[in-house]
Amino acid sequence: MSETTSDEDPHEGGCLCGAIRYRLKGLPRDVVHCHCSLCQRSSGALFVTWATVDLRDFELVMGEPASYRSSPTAKRLFCPQCGSQLFFHIDDDRRIDVTVATLDEPDRVTATRNTWVDTRREAAKGFDRDLPDYTDEGPESAHH
Repeated sequence: MSETTSDEDPHEGGCLCGAIRYRLKGLPRDVVHCHCSLCQRSSGALFVTWATVDLRDFELVMGEPASYRSSPTAKRLFCPQCGSQLFFHIDDDRRIDVTVATLDEPDRVTATRNTWVDTRREAAKGFDRDLPDYTDEGPESAHH
């Protein structure tokens, strides 16, 4: 018998080495492929897929992430042991962004748009053509 999950079930995730674990209550409110240059540099990838959740729906279960202030008003949080980029948080915001690839079941969420496409790398052009492209954060901003 196979077990099924629903969008209301918690989403759990963590870093590569397992030192940091987190839990999200319910479905993330916004999921985007961010092509900004800061996401590219911080991840070493062509883009980062983020899921935005309300802070009240986010729980750090194990470990303590390190942080790097990537702009005057925001920081990126990562595992100090393995370096996995995990979260993005703007000061005083009631939301937090989680890297979708660190979810235990990343296929439970689906991106709705590509953002900051003016800095999209040539190798990623044409990626996810079915999604709208935005030169900024687009509607329902996830603020990367």
